[in-house]
Amino acid sequence: MAERNLLLSGGEKLATASEIKRGSGPKKRPYQIADTRAMIGDSIATVEAAIRALPEGSKPRGEGVFLLTLHPAFLARSYYPVNLLRAAGLRDVGSRESTVIPRKVTTPKDEGKQQATATLYVAGNAADVNTLSALLQSERTSALVQQELTEIESISWIAGEDKFKGQLPADLDEHSFEVALHAGSKEEDIVAAFASFAKKLNARAELGRRIQVGGLTFVPVRASAATMRRLTEFSFLRIARPMPTIRTAIPNVVRQSHPEIICELPRDGAMHTSDRVAIFDGGLGTDDLKPWANEIVYDATKSTHGQLLMHGSEVTSTFLFGRPTNKDVRLGRPYLPVDHYRVLSPASGHDPDLFDVLLRIKAALDTGDYKFANLSLGPHMPIDDGEVHAWTATLDQLCSRHGIFVTVAVGNDGEAEDANRIQPPGDMVNALAVGAADSAGAKWKRAKYSCVGPGRSPRYVKPDGVAFGGSEAEPFTVFNPLLGSVVGVQGTSYAAPLALRTAAGIDASTTLDLSSIAIKALMIHHAERGKGHKRDEIGWGRFRESTVEILECAPGTVTVIFQATLAKGEYRRCPIPFPDAALPGVVEIKATFCLHADTDPEHAINYTRSGMGVVFRPRFGLDESETTEFFGMASQYRKTERQQRDGAHKWETALHRTREFREPNSLVGPVFDVEYHAREAGRSIKKIQSAPDVHFALVVTIKAEGVPNIYNLVRQKYKVLVPVELRADIDLDAN
Repeated sequence: MAERNLLLSGGEKLATASEIKRGSGPKKRPYQIADTRAMIGDSIATVEAAIRALPEGSKPRGEGVFLLTLHPAFLARSYYPVNLLRAAGLRDVGSRESTVIPRKVTTPKDEGKQQATATLYVAGNAADVNTLSALLQSERTSALVQQELTEIESISWIAGEDKFKGQLPADLDEHSFEVALHAGSKEEDIVAAFASFAKKLNARAELGRRIQVGGLTFVPVRASAATMRRLTEFSFLRIARPMPTIRTAIPNVVRQSHPEIICELPRDGAMHTSDRVAIFDGGLGTDDLKPWANEIVYDATKSTHGQLLMHGSEVTSTFLFGRPTNKDVRLGRPYLPVDHYRVLSPASGHDPDLFDVLLRIKAALDTGDYKFANLSLGPHMPIDDGEVHAWTATLDQLCSRHGIFVTVAVGNDGEAEDANRIQPPGDMVNALAVGAADSAGAKWKRAKYSCVGPGRSPRYVKPDGVAFGGSEAEPFTVFNPLLGSVVGVQGTSYAAPLALRTAAGIDASTTLDLSSIAIKALMIHHAERGKGHKRDEIGWGRFRESTVEILECAPGTVTVIFQATLAKGEYRRCPIPFPDAALPGVVEIKATFCLHADTDPEHAINYTRSGMGVVFRPRFGLDESETTEFFGMASQYRKTERQQRDGAHKWETALHRTREFREPNSLVGPVFDVEYHAREAGRSIKKIQSAPDVHFALVVTIKAEGVPNIYNLVRQKYKVLVPVELRADIDLDAN
């Protein structure tokens, strides 16, 4: 067998500390203080009156919450009106993205156009709002505070009906709702006040099932429609909506028999047993998978349903064995063993079970025992640009805290009119959101049922990618342990664990200590983009099923992986490995950056606390000051008003692009300079020590026309770069 050119590790040993020089001119300001006085003076008075008029029990601490929208020119985190709020005795408790047509613009081409900006949720009592009014009108107000006042586009009160999303029931019966409150871990008094206000209105807030994450507390509520209308008057209530059902609670999966595919279970155990994978689904219900999978059942999920067990066992079988075919009677050997958590019951999807399911998942992942997990379930609803769902917020923080690689099915409502967008928690910034492709062959497209993007910014590119999930013409074949045979199915529920199997295979096949971020970068880096596919439908492309195609460099290419940690205020220079040889033709560079980010769920517009500023210096060997855009808005965003968000791409947790360089000497010692951005509660962090270290991964592939031996040339020049070492019992050709 010919020698393999395997992925080169150790790129971080080439990296050095660096300093990024930057500069900017004075900020153009659309408004003067006189303009702001004329624009928002009456609005402040309206807000003050509304707070005073709130019903008894609806304003804990005597405070109301109103909206403060910034002019789009001041969207960046550094322009939050911290000094103004402090001077008035107010505080911001969250933010969301909004679009406005500003009265004045700083650039003529933006005249009359919708622009994205930040709207802050601001809390304070009537006296504080009165102080804000006095600061606005006084000539003695400090210049700094006056400057921040001129950055405001509008101030407005939030009507109760504007806090409810979805359709209120038309009957008089009690229904289940989910409510998000502006209440962090040290604000239990606000949660208690809400429960008291709900009780006063004959509603029931289930505080025993509440979920607190970041500056939000999510609470299930039982109430009639009329009561819910009144409950939205609670000043710290951010959003309320009908309780969604859970996808796959009773899966509607049509199964086709495939008697022509004869298969046998593997004889051996999992290849790598030091790690286990958590799969959360409907259960196994059989001991057939016992050598590779352990089932955890809760008291509340002992009662089950055949369809739930079918779905759960098939999802687990997909991860363990992959897709059975006629090529081999023996099913594929599992890479890692599984802990299957039976989190669903026939009642799942009904309050309070939607919250109970998430609490079960949270408890399992918060142990820190798992590097890999799969979720082929979630709330049955499209994501909301302005709000982060409890599932997304909770799981994002768990992934960041414990470094977990999670695959999430994006949902099967791709044909639903006006509701075909990806579903929570598919909008997670720290997960791999997986849609479905309709074929495993060379010609493929998004399966028509697979939900589409875009995601919320950051992580606008959603789904992250697609994997084969089956179609009517080409069903997804899976070994069903309950039937003891192979069946054909369709769904993103199967695409997600198939992608996870590849990810786990990368980790299990090598002795290299790969972080979950590095594995995610490799998955995205090698996704097959194809031609004619829309980004909103397939994300970065179709994920590879074969670990060989990820661990092995294609002919005429070299791929290097960097794994590094950055502290706030630290910069890293990552040289792109180039041979000491003339490059006579077109040079192609493909690069992927990934990181895990802490999050602020109350700040939907500034959701991630960590970001990457990447400066590309193509001719660093000749001119250190020469820079060009490698990753940028165009590589992440469509040409819409979202592209106006100042520096939004710097807060993405995944950057990916392929670029060609055709001119001679256009590349001389190229480097990436990586800068770590940090923010908290939507604002820039000024004290370096208050920002946590961030772990990132960079994967770079170089292909040079006319240099077929570039792999060996790079190895000769960079002795610290070594091929990943395969485990002794791994045969890539068999996987």
